[in-house]
Amino acid sequence: MLINLLILALVLIGLITIAKRRELIQISAFLFFVAQLGFAGWAVVNRSQTFLEYFTLDTLGITFYILMAVIGLITTISSIPYLDGESVRQHKIYFIALITLNLALTGLYFANNIAVGWIFLEATTIATAGLTYHRRTPRALEATWKYIFVSSVGIAIAYLGILLLESSMNSGSHLFYNDIAQNIAGANLIYGKIAFLLIFVGYSAKLEVFPLFTVGIDANHAAPSPAAAFISSALVGGGVISLLRLYFSVEPNVELFSWVKNILMITALFSIVVTAVYMGRTRNYKRLLAYSTVENSSIILLGLAISGIGVWAAVLHAMSHFLIKGLAFMQLSTIGKMYGNYRVGHIGNYFKVDPLGAFALVLVLITLVAMPPSIFFQSEFIIFSNLTKHPIAFIIVAISIITIIYWLLSKFLPILYKPVDTTNVNKKAKNNTLSIVVILITLTTLTLGVYLAPQLQELVSNISQFQR
Repeated sequence: MLINLLILALVLIGLITIAKRRELIQISAFLFFVAQLGFAGWAVVNRSQTFLEYFTLDTLGITFYILMAVIGLITTISSIPYLDGESVRQHKIYFIALITLNLALTGLYFANNIAVGWIFLEATTIATAGLTYHRRTPRALEATWKYIFVSSVGIAIAYLGILLLESSMNSGSHLFYNDIAQNIAGANLIYGKIAFLLIFVGYSAKLEVFPLFTVGIDANHAAPSPAAAFISSALVGGGVISLLRLYFSVEPNVELFSWVKNILMITALFSIVVTAVYMGRTRNYKRLLAYSTVENSSIILLGLAISGIGVWAAVLHAMSHFLIKGLAFMQLSTIGKMYGNYRVGHIGNYFKVDPLGAFALVLVLITLVAMPPSIFFQSEFIIFSNLTKHPIAFIIVAISIITIIYWLLSKFLPILYKPVDTTNVNKKAKNNTLSIVVILITLTTLTLGVYLAPQLQELVSNISQFQR
């Protein structure tokens, strides 16, 4: 089935390449993401099976893949009106890059070998660059080259870490995650620590955490907003999956695992402090949401650093962020299309211009700032309550989170009511269908914040215990 999905993607990319009309390009892209939903269903039925030796349909990969299929379909649908004024050539490049990124992430989500996952992680760099350079502006060009160069350097560093990890075990395991878990207890401790550090630094560009998070911020800023939605959700999700698989693999080595948790804690603290500082200086709404991704990735790292129940909370937070951040960027894409810019202070009267869209934005903001009954409140409460065992870290995180919430609300809320001249607002760009989808999914997550279904609790438990 994986081969069938690849063949279908290549056929549809071929159709897009020779298409003369935008409608055919859009239909081809839509068909791919519909097929992906079908593949997600097939993966559920065939859970735990291994295909082509290097791909296993485990619970972790399937769960995030389903989320990616949903966000991918919504991204495609919202991209159609967003790109309505652009040429056939621009449509081709955009949707080919989007499908290619999706394929690379599919391989990454299901890879049961760290080296194979590394290959697909590198492939996401090229596909993301195609989306980042879509506008062909000097800023987009700068962001694209930064992304390619820094991400490639990071991936190269991660590769050195992978080689060192294999050398540390001296087991000839070919770096399957299961084999790493079985052999890591006897690994050379110094080599193991250096290996994890190198791999984690390489992954940080995709996770959007310190030290290589800046290229992700620039990519989200330069890419069209629907594409930024996919990057901030699916691509960051790929970084989370890669980290989780490595995290579970090194857990059997108690001393190495303790060191790993310290590294995750320190990185999370650096990342969240940087986010709090830079959010205050940001004057662009897309960059604000991108920095919000850094914050949420930092919270995920904190959960993993705490371990135990913290891992459960981190997995729940990662799944919730996957959906909510994608929806936030897509709703912002409608706002940017209507007002013609994303500058803080230049957008207002949104409740008057688009009441349905404004309501959707309010729900998204409630969720993002973890205001009860946000599902984020559940995951963050668990993580922060356990963080009290580390008083200094707790104080740093508490101050940073309060600052981040202040910046988010103080800059986003004026969109709803601030008096601005709306005579030039493109009211035809309203996307009521997208707003309804955002409202329904966000309300669902808010409901889960009140009552977390036992089936979802069991799913999160299975992932946090790395059960297939």
